Amino acid sequence: MIKNNNTRIISRMAKRNLVSGRRKNLIMIFAILLSTFLLFTILTVGSTYFKMQRIQDVRMNGGDMDAYIYGGFTEKQKSVCEENPDIALVGQEAIAGWGVKTDQDDTLHTVFVWADEVMWDKLQEPAREWVKGTYPKKDNEVMATKEALEDCGLEGLDVGDSFTITYGDGTGEHTKEFTITGMWGGFGTKKVFNVSRSFFDQSGFQLTDYGRGFLYLKYASSIIPQKTQDVLEKSLELGEKQRLIYMSDSASSVKIMAGMADLILITCISAYLLIYNILYLSVSGNTRYYGLLQTVGMTGRQVYALMKKRMLYIGAVGMTLGILLGSAASFLVIPWVVKTLGIHEEDIAVAFHPAIFLLCLILISLTIWLGGRKPAKIATSVSPVEALNYRPNKTSKESHKTGKGNLIWRMAREQFQKDKKKSTIVILSLAASLSVFLCLIALIASQGPRTMVSSFMDNDLTILDDTVRKEDQGEWKGLLDNEFLSEIQSNPSVKDVHPQMTERIVVPWEPEFSEVYMEKMYEYWMEQDYEEIKEEYQQHPEKFYSYMTAIDETEFDYLNGMLDDPVDKEEFMAGKSCILYQDDLDIDKEMLKGKSIVFSRYSQRDTPQELKIAGMTQERYYAGMIGITPNIIVSDAYMKETVEHPYVFRVGIDYQEEYDETVENEMKEMMKSSPYSKDFSYDSKLEAMKEVKEAQGNMLGVGIGIIVVLELIGIMNYINTVSGNIQSRQIEFAIMESVGMTDRQVKRMLVREGILFAAASLLLTATAGMAVTYMVYQSMNYIGVPFAVPVLPVMAMILFIFAVCVTVPLASYHMLAGRRTIVERVRDI
Repeated sequence: MIKNNNTRIISRMAKRNLVSGRRKNLIMIFAILLSTFLLFTILTVGSTYFKMQRIQDVRMNGGDMDAYIYGGFTEKQKSVCEENPDIALVGQEAIAGWGVKTDQDDTLHTVFVWADEVMWDKLQEPAREWVKGTYPKKDNEVMATKEALEDCGLEGLDVGDSFTITYGDGTGEHTKEFTITGMWGGFGTKKVFNVSRSFFDQSGFQLTDYGRGFLYLKYASSIIPQKTQDVLEKSLELGEKQRLIYMSDSASSVKIMAGMADLILITCISAYLLIYNILYLSVSGNTRYYGLLQTVGMTGRQVYALMKKRMLYIGAVGMTLGILLGSAASFLVIPWVVKTLGIHEEDIAVAFHPAIFLLCLILISLTIWLGGRKPAKIATSVSPVEALNYRPNKTSKESHKTGKGNLIWRMAREQFQKDKKKSTIVILSLAASLSVFLCLIALIASQGPRTMVSSFMDNDLTILDDTVRKEDQGEWKGLLDNEFLSEIQSNPSVKDVHPQMTERIVVPWEPEFSEVYMEKMYEYWMEQDYEEIKEEYQQHPEKFYSYMTAIDETEFDYLNGMLDDPVDKEEFMAGKSCILYQDDLDIDKEMLKGKSIVFSRYSQRDTPQELKIAGMTQERYYAGMIGITPNIIVSDAYMKETVEHPYVFRVGIDYQEEYDETVENEMKEMMKSSPYSKDFSYDSKLEAMKEVKEAQGNMLGVGIGIIVVLELIGIMNYINTVSGNIQSRQIEFAIMESVGMTDRQVKRMLVREGILFAAASLLLTATAGMAVTYMVYQSMNYIGVPFAVPVLPVMAMILFIFAVCVTVPLASYHMLAGRRTIVERVRDI
């Protein structure tokens, strides 16, 4: 065949085809529009979600830091960090003292902290909501918070006011008048007075002192590979007591980015399946037209060029409309939807970056090219005669055997298996969308305020008697006495009360256990060397006292469930064994096998007691008060048996209804009505949940937007495929009805086909999809919340998928068949 020079004609034909083939072109434009819309929306809303996650981490950490050096730091180490090209900012912070008492309260929790300009102005600034006044420059000036003033009984003071406080530092206790030069509010440690460098210089502490100086680091990149972390740690030449500690999100940054990439990849695959499916059906349906073009002089290459130009025009229109629609959805519709769901948060500020626009165009263009390659090859490779006889839904099945079982179900299964390629595309698309839904809903649930708080605080409210912090036991006031505990227990909204008792104990020196323990304690925690105090400890162990803490059966069960090697409950509750608080020390478990701890009550040092060491724990809450020598946890029965009047220093309270604000206010009122109200402190799960919720901002709303958009991908692919399938089977339906099949039986068959699609996609999601979901979840789960499938959202999605898969075939059949007779339908075809 002689090649014709008709390049201009091809361009005109491609343009005219946009008008002449409006119906089919609109389908393809809609496919590209929808995929562009979904991909653009998922990228913009997804980037917003992870931006909000980063804001949450900054607020929870109290600043925009990636790592810090604990245990003091030297000028050389500071210079190493400043000269490291991977590190953008280096900030200093130091403990300069702690509050002891004011005229209003003598059980304070507030500390004095100095921060340099980098730390205060750059690293901590993102975690602050407001600031007024200036940072202190003189040694008698402080920058305060409302929480610090309340802790000191100084409520109502403001910038310019003065107060007197007794504080402790490295040189002893001092009483001094301070002027408030500024105040701030936001996130992070709030019971703190920020002080000047001159105040710190007079405190007797040095930046090199253990537990006093901290060096905070901010990396230039948000992705910090393990190799980069290792190189820095090696260059710092850390001392025995120093630790380079990374924030949980920064330490897992590579894994988090890998998880994000996996989610984006699954989204792109889902969008590709949608575009490919629609383009394959539409382009392959025009094969007869392309074959006829070859009869009038077009070569295969020219037909291919025509198709490329046509797809170029259609793609340009579809992508433009998709991006415009995606912008409207991302910036207007999704924020409106999540607000109508009752999520009353701050405005949903959707993040956008030009890279998202470029990435979207590249991915959709690539998808259009890949989606049109095979149909184009089909159109250009067949002869005109073959093209005339081409059917896109042709099946390779040549024979049909009579099967067994219910006829309607059998016909549904045969149709489901008839075009395996289309069925596979639809199932994969639905399964991909469901898997991403499952992963995101698990991530959102794991980072929900209630889940995050419950993961580290079991009791609804924990009340503490602060007088136990005093060195002199004679000043302990016993605020949590039987009368106070009885009043708590009598509240009908309280389910359980768990008092913890404590007793000061003395652990004498002995070479096998206490010697090894004290060596590790001084090596890890203390500034002094153990050899300096060893002789004094041997002669006067009472100066190195520790504590025995008693817990009830419920708390033991909870603690025992967290131990790597659970201990014998009966033995523990009977007072024959104890659990050692490990205090972050590197203690060999093998060393403890068969070991017992010998101790005596501080007030009865001549009456030794002995308990078998059954296990170890790092759980600070159950250790209670902490001393220098080994601290042990025993049963409440043992404490009551050996101590005549055990001292209750803390009580954990569980409400009948979790997060019950009414009963919590009643508990707080009890503390306020006490004449020693200033000597109580408490930890509230409800307040912690509110703080986490405030720190998260609009993460929940944005996450819901992502889920809604992703589910549209799989559903639209299913709708498109089923609609095209129903349209291509009109003759088949007409023939089946002509031989006696009723309209009701046809609909029952379509319902069963939909059930098979839903069941297959859910089965794939529950197997391979669940495995992928778990891996992606764990890669992004830097908080350490155990993986769990949220039952109610998943059940709702299962019901929704079944409803869609059943409804769409019926709706498509009704739209095509309507009320027309069999003869009318065949004539139209």
